[in-house]
Formats: sequence, structure tokens, C-alpha cells
Amino acid sequence: MFSAREHLRERLTSFNQKISEQLDFDFSAVSKRINTLEEFDDLIFSDFSANKQLFYRGERINDPNRHLLPTMLRNPKNLFKNDDLGIIHIDADFILNHYTSLGNFVDVFKATMGRVDTDSLYEICAFAQHYYDFSPLIDFTKSIYPSLSFALKDREKYNDDIILYVLELKNDEDYTTDIDTANLWLKNLNIYASYFEESKVKEAVRDMIDNKKISMTDTFRRHIEQINTPPAPRAKLIDVPTNTRMKFQQGVFLLLTDFQLFNITYFTKNIREHFLVTKYVINKDICPDLLKIIQKNAPWYTYECLTDIEYAFKRAVNIEK
Repeated sequence: MFSAREHLRERLTSFNQKISEQLDFDFSAVSKRINTLEEFDDLIFSDFSANKQLFYRGERINDPNRHLLPTMLRNPKNLFKNDDLGIIHIDADFILNHYTSLGNFVDVFKATMGRVDTDSLYEICAFAQHYYDFSPLIDFTKSIYPSLSFALKDREKYNDDIILYVLELKNDEDYTTDIDTANLWLKNLNIYASYFEESKVKEAVRDMIDNKKISMTDTFRRHIEQINTPPAPRAKLIDVPTNTRMKFQQGVFLLLTDFQLFNITYFTKNIREHFLVTKYVINKDICPDLLKIIQKNAPWYTYECLTDIEYAFKRAVNIEK
């Protein structure tokens, strides 16, 4: 029989957990730790072997500052021009204008790949993700081997734990294999990215305290007035391969939209409502053994093969012989 104190402690624990889940910004609310190969097999590899519809992403180190972000948002300060405090609205026009500002980048794409406008933005974003390293997309894969290779990178020594994200669909509402749907999602891209230099924010706060009044600079006022999106993004999963590398790596793209990014932080609540997300922190001590698993089961997916498809096929042929 519970005492009143035990009941209160249980209620507080549950309440704190719910708050943590709502305010989670690095998927720590769904994080699990793997310390042994047996745990890796039970929690990850068994589901992959059972051909469940899962999607994977590997990260080289377990670092709280390495949020799950598209390449274009990993250093938001670079999106601003000579401004320590600012906010920009990233939509289809912003993306297209950025690509067209890159000299002959768009011209070469048009001549070799296809048209470029806000109605057909997906293909150039996918191309730019792999060959220019700037897009609103995040790489995932349908195979555990490429995702592990990107995390392990064929290293002989591991100084840090690695990360493996695993996504499972709850429904098909935010998943597509149709390029027209992918183009529509990118046409409706809606992100407010803000960057505020910490020293400038502290200076503004000190000024408010010293003057014993609350006021906002024009930049802060614009920031507050312009934002009309929540801090928690919606997630879309695009399974439309557009080039040989993407097909070989079994790649898919995660698109985050309809949210506010503050420096490199956003809440994960909405993503977790539409996808079953697990962030596995894998002990560095078992990483050499995981590398051996790739070398044994799928050596064409070792890191040296991932971006060199010709070498990967030669590797596969030699193994068959």
C-alpha cells in the first residue's frame, strides 16, 4: 500500500518526465544506451534483419551540440550577412535564390539534370546535399550498414561513443515515394532561423538592468513580430532516389519544416508524435567489433566504398570470386 509521500513522489516523477518530453531538444527523451554486442543485436540488428521498415542515421560522436540538423542550418550564423543578431525566413524562394547565387551552379544542373524552380525544388536540393553540402535535407538510409559506416568511418581507434538514430513510421502521412509530393513539401518549406550572438544578448540584458527598464532593440522586436511558427518542427520523410550514389547507399531524406530554429536548437516533440524515434548511444568499446560486422556482412558498405561506387562494385566482385 502506497503512502501519501510515495504517491506524491510518483506523481512528481511522472510530471517531470512529461515536461522533459515536451521540452526535449536533442532526443534525449528517447535515448537508449548500448554497451555490448548482445544489446546491439537485441535492440537494433534483430529488427533490421526482420526487414522492418526502419530508417537509420549514424553520427561520429556523441556530442550535445551536434543536433539533428540539415547542412544549411548547422551553422546558422553563416546565413546572416554582417549582423550579430538576426532572423531570416527560409522558404522555397530563399533556397532557390541561394542556389542561383552560386555562379554557374544552377546552369550546370539545368544542362545535365533538369529544370530548377520552386515547383521542382526536390531534385536540386538532393543534388546539392550530396555534391555541394548545403540543403534543407538530412541524410538517412534504409540499411543499417551505410549508417554505421558514416559513424565508424573505418577508424582503428575510437575516443568517443557514436550515435545511431533509428526512425520507424507511425503512419504514411509524412512519408512519400512520389517526387511530386516531395516537390510540394519543399515548395511549402517554412523555417524561421534565428541567430543571436550570446555576448550581444548578455549585453542587451545588462543594459536593461542598468537602465532599470525593459526595452527591446529593433532587431529583437522584429524577431518577436516575424515569428509565427512553433519551435517544434514537423518531419517529412522522402524516399525518392535521384542519383546513383543515393540508390547505392539506400538513402532517404528527412525534411524538417514549420518551425523556429534558435541558433541550433529546436524541440523534438512533433517529430516524435509522427515517428517512433530512438537515439542509440553506442559504447566506443564495441565500435571495432561493429566495424568487423560490416567488413564481414557488407564490405561494399565500408566507409571507403560509400562515395566510390566503382570501387564498391569491384570490392563486391572480388569477394564473390
